[in-house]
Amino acid sequence: MTFSNKWQWLGIPVLVGVLALGVGTASGDDTSGAEAPAGMLAFMAGDVGSCPPGWRIAQETTGRLVVGVTSSDAVGKLIGTALTNQEDRTHVHSFQTSADLPYKSISAANGGNGQGASAARYTDSGNTEPAASGLPFVQLVGCVKQ
Repeated sequence: MTFSNKWQWLGIPVLVGVLALGVGTASGDDTSGAEAPAGMLAFMAGDVGSCPPGWRIAQETTGRLVVGVTSSDAVGKLIGTALTNQEDRTHVHSFQTSADLPYKSISAANGGNGQGASAARYTDSGNTEPAASGLPFVQLVGCVKQ
């Protein structure tokens, strides 16, 4: 299904409506957009910085990962803080570890080894250094059919 000479739509069913990814098409396509149902969410690719006529920018998708849901109560819920332009947000992981060192008798001519670790359970915990996800991503303009 196509709407204009700038967009071609690959539809993926979601709870209500269709999620679509816009890509360039050949000229001569239908420009009316009459085939798109109201409430349809679509993403515009390439150098498109706005939505086509009859569509509005979906501000609720800006800087967010869009996921499908199975409960209508979950539709439109915003979780966390939206990403900024080209942000690859850093994160940390907490950790807890332990090591059991067994008793080892180490002696030399001058007596016992007072430099080694004593037999015991050693534990440590903390957080890793902040790191970015490094996941590849593309930024698109989200639009909703009015």
